[in-house]
Amino acid sequence: RGGPLTLNLESKSFEINLYTDNRVWWVGNAGCYASFSDAGISQSLYTNFEFKALTTLTLSVGPQFSRDISKAQWVGKFSDITASETYNNRYVFAYLDQTTFAADIRADWIINPKLSFQIYLQPFIASARYSDFKYLAKSKSYDFVKYGENGSTIEETISEDGNISFTLDPDGNGPSESRTINNLDFNYISLRGNAVLRWEYLPGSTLYLVWTQSREDIDSNGDFLFGRSMNKLFGIRPDNIFMLKLSYWL
Repeated sequence: RGGPLTLNLESKSFEINLYTDNRVWWVGNAGCYASFSDAGISQSLYTNFEFKALTTLTLSVGPQFSRDISKAQWVGKFSDITASETYNNRYVFAYLDQTTFAADIRADWIINPKLSFQIYLQPFIASARYSDFKYLAKSKSYDFVKYGENGSTIEETISEDGNISFTLDPDGNGPSESRTINNLDFNYISLRGNAVLRWEYLPGSTLYLVWTQSREDIDSNGDFLFGRSMNKLFGIRPDNIFMLKLSYWL
């Protein structure tokens, strides 16, 4: 990010993937991935199942769940002439605990050689909680000073409307200027979907009828609550777009 170098810690990772025979009426695959280091942990589980309900109808669903923990997630940079070890800037990081769920849901229906219908849905939930704010102690290292220790201070403030902010001071009553950052926790939910009807009304001439819907919401609650998020998702007022495309082969 144009600042001092930091030390990249050694990490270890592994991945496992399993597949079924793709010649039968249902096909599945599942896998997992994990990475471990002193800088954090990344874990992911994913799967996909495809069902041939009819010779002309295929259904598939592919959920994925992941959790990422970073012990030094970038937060921001503040000018500070007393931070000589990091080129007169204070580079702030935090402990990040993030959980994500997503799924790809599809249906493909060949009604006849000239008429087909496809639908796609993707629910998405991501939550993140930030804590243990700290700043980089010196260049070319993975050393940090946690706010609230070694003479530094951190003060949490809750406004009348419930918004949370943190005032960070690297040296307490010293010459460094304190800085205030807003609460970075979030819970983001969204649903993307589209449906496409394709009709070849003449050889080479096609009509498409498309319906696209999107829903999304974000709040400052960093907890991952799957049931609550899904219930809230389907209660959000959606944005709908309808499109018609017509082509004619001369």
